[in-house]
Amino acid sequence: MDVKQLGWNAHFENHFEPCQAQDLVPARVVRAGGGFYTLLNADGEQTATLAGQLRHASSLDALPVVGDWVAIDSPLEEGIRIHAVLPRQTALKRAAAGGRKGLAEKPGVPQVLAANVDTAIIVSGLDNDYNPRRIERYLTLVHESGAAPIIVLNKADLCPEWKKLCAEVEAIAYGIPVLVTSAQRGEGLDELAPHLESGRTLVLIGSSGAGKSTLLNRLTRADHQRTSKVSTAVGKGVHTTTHRELFPLPGGALVIDTPGLRELHLWGESEAGLEITFPEIVAFAAQCRFSNCRHESEPDCGIRQALLEGTLDAARMESYLKQRAELASAVQRHELAAQVAQKRKRKTIPREEKRWRLEDEDEE
Repeated sequence: MDVKQLGWNAHFENHFEPCQAQDLVPARVVRAGGGFYTLLNADGEQTATLAGQLRHASSLDALPVVGDWVAIDSPLEEGIRIHAVLPRQTALKRAAAGGRKGLAEKPGVPQVLAANVDTAIIVSGLDNDYNPRRIERYLTLVHESGAAPIIVLNKADLCPEWKKLCAEVEAIAYGIPVLVTSAQRGEGLDELAPHLESGRTLVLIGSSGAGKSTLLNRLTRADHQRTSKVSTAVGKGVHTTTHRELFPLPGGALVIDTPGLRELHLWGESEAGLEITFPEIVAFAAQCRFSNCRHESEPDCGIRQALLEGTLDAARMESYLKQRAELASAVQRHELAAQVAQKRKRKTIPREEKRWRLEDEDEE
């Protein structure tokens, strides 16, 4: 398969020049797990591991993930090694999931869900999975990544009121395409066709049981991913997809399927994605008398006036405030982690210098 069909472009070509001088070749990560990476390039599918220098020098969020372009060497007796990860054009990141520990114990490094994605398809079921507030969180995640979002409301065959729910989502989407499908029946999928251009990469994200795997099987025209029914007792899906994987589509596009996210803790080093998700709140805030208005008791507050007049949805405002607080916490954790890493580095340097002195004395 030609690398251009895998999403190779001028951005990666430029960044690959130093690697080319080292006789390395490019490949794209299609699966990752257990310390092994399945790659795809002009030579077909290959399995690789990380070179020692890359493994020890990289932070967790800089290690290869599905969608990454990497530089590899020629096969050796011990196998293929990944020597570098090319700079990403986009990256879907969330704060690492897990128990709710104290701030100092929380990781200050994000989890990268997928890399170099052009379009993120947010899949929401029109059954018990439907939740506009969750869709807003996914929109912030995608906007922060740099990818373009599409919202797919799936399982229309199970929802007689799908038109009403579609209108609700369109009201919070602000121009983002909202498609209604029934992946099980193969209905509404033609609307995705304009977004499936050859060489473009898409990712399916959403909750367990939203129908991502069924949608993927329809798009690839094959049963790549196992599917299961949603529990009628709790209305939640089962994790039938257990890993992330990139699949080429018949028309030339590429789709990354992902496991359903039970926890979506936002990550970001700014509020850029948040502001794109909530443009009306940004507009009302611009009408406040004070630029640092907290929208609580300050006079001439544009936000409180909009809430009072009913031109701003209170549920949207509550969602915005929760996401903003979460992003602020992520920034704080990141800064704390950086301080801890710097402190450890300062402690390590004297030990290294002592070791070097001892080695020099032994040589003398």
